[in-house]
Amino acid sequence: MRKETLKCLATACTVMCMTAILAFVCVPALAGGRTAPEKFDYSLLDRAEARARELCSRMTLEEKAGELMLYDYRCLGKDCWSVYTNMVCQNEIGAMMRVMSAKDTRRMQEFKMKHSRLGIPLMIHEDITHGWVTTLPIEIAIACSWDDAAIEKAEAVSAREAAAIGIQLTYAPQCDVSDDPRWGRIGGTHGEDPYLSARVGAARVRGFQGRTLEELTDGEHIIACPKHFVGYSSLQGGKDYRHKDFSRRELLETHLPPFKATVDAGALSMMNAYTACEGVPCNFNRNLLTDILRGQWGFRGQLVTDWTTLTFSIDEGAATDIDDAAKRGLEAGVDMDMISRAFLVLPKLVREGKVNEADVNVAVVRSLALKFLMGLFDDPYRFCDVAKERKALMTERNKADVLALTRESLVLLKNNGILPLDTSRHVGLTGTWTDDMEILRGDIDRDMMNGVSTDIDLGTYTKIDTVKTAMKKRWGANLDCEPIDMFDIARGLGGGMPRADTVVLAIGEPTDYTGERRGRARIELPATELENLRALKRAGKKIVSVVFAGRPFIMNEIVWLSDAVILAWYPGAMGGQAIAEVLCGEVNPSGKLCQYIPYDAGQIPISYREKRTFINCSYADIPSKPLFPFGFGLSYTTFEYGKPKTDKAEYAIGETVQVCVPVKNTGRVAGREVVQLYVRDQVASVLPRERELKEFTSVWIEPGEEKTVVFTLDDNAFALYDKDLKHVVEPGVFTIYVGPDSTTMNAVKIAFKEIKK
Repeated sequence: MRKETLKCLATACTVMCMTAILAFVCVPALAGGRTAPEKFDYSLLDRAEARARELCSRMTLEEKAGELMLYDYRCLGKDCWSVYTNMVCQNEIGAMMRVMSAKDTRRMQEFKMKHSRLGIPLMIHEDITHGWVTTLPIEIAIACSWDDAAIEKAEAVSAREAAAIGIQLTYAPQCDVSDDPRWGRIGGTHGEDPYLSARVGAARVRGFQGRTLEELTDGEHIIACPKHFVGYSSLQGGKDYRHKDFSRRELLETHLPPFKATVDAGALSMMNAYTACEGVPCNFNRNLLTDILRGQWGFRGQLVTDWTTLTFSIDEGAATDIDDAAKRGLEAGVDMDMISRAFLVLPKLVREGKVNEADVNVAVVRSLALKFLMGLFDDPYRFCDVAKERKALMTERNKADVLALTRESLVLLKNNGILPLDTSRHVGLTGTWTDDMEILRGDIDRDMMNGVSTDIDLGTYTKIDTVKTAMKKRWGANLDCEPIDMFDIARGLGGGMPRADTVVLAIGEPTDYTGERRGRARIELPATELENLRALKRAGKKIVSVVFAGRPFIMNEIVWLSDAVILAWYPGAMGGQAIAEVLCGEVNPSGKLCQYIPYDAGQIPISYREKRTFINCSYADIPSKPLFPFGFGLSYTTFEYGKPKTDKAEYAIGETVQVCVPVKNTGRVAGREVVQLYVRDQVASVLPRERELKEFTSVWIEPGEEKTVVFTLDDNAFALYDKDLKHVVEPGVFTIYVGPDSTTMNAVKIAFKEIKK
C-alpha cells in the first residue's frame, strides 16, 4: 500500500470488536474483506420467466431450437457476416461470441431484430477471464491476493468494460481445482484449494453481476458463467481431455464446493465440462446437471455446453450420433449448445416422438429469461453504445480498482534484505520482459481477438506502463536499462549488461507456453531465460528477479541465484506500475501463494491437504516437500503470531467455535498480513486429510502494533463426508492451526462431545 495512505487504510481494513481481548485490538475475521455468505435472491427472476414462457408459447419448433444455439463469430468462415445473416434468417442462432465492439454488436443486433419474426434479440457472450481492456492479473494471481473485496471491485471493472462494448455474459470464473502445474490451464484457476477457490469464485461472481438483480440490470454488470462443471481439472498427467476418474467423495470434497459458492453468490449461467464423472460425460450426467445443480442447490440459470461438447461425445464413443447426443444432453439439463449445432436436430426429434417438446420449452424459457432480465427485449441496443464504449474503457477509476488488486497479487518469495530498492541509487534493469506489454496482459489479445476484426483502437486503450516505463518514472537517470548481449560476453568484451551493481531481471515463461492444450511435461524456463540469470551471477551482480508465469514452474535456480524474487505471474494492465511500486517500497508486498511451487516435476501432484497415511514416504532422489508451500508469501516487515485460543475447550456439535490469535508487526514498516486458519480432524470414521484451510482474513498492522484476530467457525469448518457421504460433524478432537501459511504448527486443540441419545 502507498505510504501516504497507510493511516486511512489501517482504519478501513480493520473492524474493532466491542470488547477487547487480553487488552489487544480485536479484529474479526470479516475484516479482510470477506462479506457474510448470503444466498442470492432469485425471486426477481419470476417476472422474466413468466414473460419468457408466454413468448415461448408463440414460437415454432425451429425458432425454439435456434434460440438454444451459440456460435463463435470468428469461426463462421471467411465471409462471417453472410453466414451470420443466413443463420438469423434460418432461425438458427440465439447467442454469439467474439463480437468485439459496440459498433459490431449493434450491427448484429439490428439485423437480428429486423429479421426475427417475434423480435427476439441476440445475446453476446465472451471469455472475459481476467479483464477486458484494463486487464486484471491472470486468475491464479487474482487468488494470490486472498482479498474478497478487492477481487469483487476489480471484476466490476471487467463487467463495466464488457457491457460497454455489448457483452452480456462472460465465461468466468473458472472454478476448477487442480494440484497439477503441468496442466496448461492451471493459470486460469484459483489454485489447489477448494475453500480458497470458493471464496475467490464467489467474489468474482459478485463483481460481474453485482449483489442483486437490480445491480445486474443497471447496464454496467454482466452475467457470470462459472466453468467447467465439473471435474475438468482431474486429468491424467496434466493433459487436456485425458479424463481421470475420481470418486464421488472427491467430487464432494474438492470439485463441487467452488461451484456451489458461485451459485450461492447468484451466478445465472454455468458451463459444463468436457470430462466425465463416474464414466458418464458431464453433458449427459443428469445427476450433476439437474439433481445436484438445480435440485439440491436451487440453480435457476442457463446451462451452456463447452465448445462442441455434445458432438465430442460422439468422437469419444459415448454417443452414437448427433441425434443421440442432442437428446441425452437436453434430457440431462443442458440449455444451450455451443458450436456443435446438435440442438438444431431437436425439431426433428420432437416430431419423431424421441424428445418431449416440454423439455425443449424449459431450456428455451431459461435462455429467453436472461434476455428479458438484461433488458434486451425492452431496449435491444442498451449495450451497443459507441459513445459509452469510448468513455468506459481504461478509465482512471478502472485503472485504480485494478491496480489495488494487482498490488496484492504479487508474491515476494525471497528477500535477503536487498528490497526495497533506493530510487536515489543506480539500479540496472534487463531481461526478456522489461518492456513487454504482452507478458503483462497474459497474451489476452491473442486469445480473444485472433482472427476477429474490431473497431477498438487497441493501441490507444492498451498503452500501459511496462516494467521499464514504470521504473523509469521512479528512478529516472538512475535506471540503467541494458539487454544482456550473450555474444558480447562470449567474446570476452565484458559488456552487454547493466553496469549497476544491483540489477532487476525480468525473467519468466512465454505466454504461449500456457493455456488450453498447452500442458507441459517439463515445467522449466527456456534455457535462454536462465542464461541471463547465470550471466548476471557470474558478473557478481546483486539480482532481483521479477518472475512472469502462467503456472507454477520449477524455479529452483532462480531462487538460489537471486537475492530477491517477486512472483508477478501475468499481472495485467497495471502490472508494470505495481511491480515498480513494490521494488521501490511504495507498496509492501502481501500476496500469498494459492498454489504450491514444486521443487521437481517428479513431485507432481502433491498437496498440503493430502489424505492421511501411516508412513510419509519420501523420494530417494528429491525432497518430498515443495519449494514453496500453499499460502506462502513474504513481506517487507515481519509478523509474530501468539498462540491461538478458543472461547472454551469442549463444544456440543452445532455450537460455534471462536478462535482468537494475537498478531504483532515486529518490523519497521506497516503491512497487510493474510492470517490463515486450518483444521485437522485427529481421528475420523473415514480417512481424514492432513489439514484443510477453513478460514482466512487480512489485517493491516502498523510497526510495533499488535492486534488480535478473531475467527468464528460453524459446523462447516469441522464437518466431513462420512461413509454414507452425509455431511456431518463427528465427535472427537480437532487441531486448529493459525499462521502465515499451510505449514504453520501454531495450534490449539478442541473437542466436540459425543451426542447423547
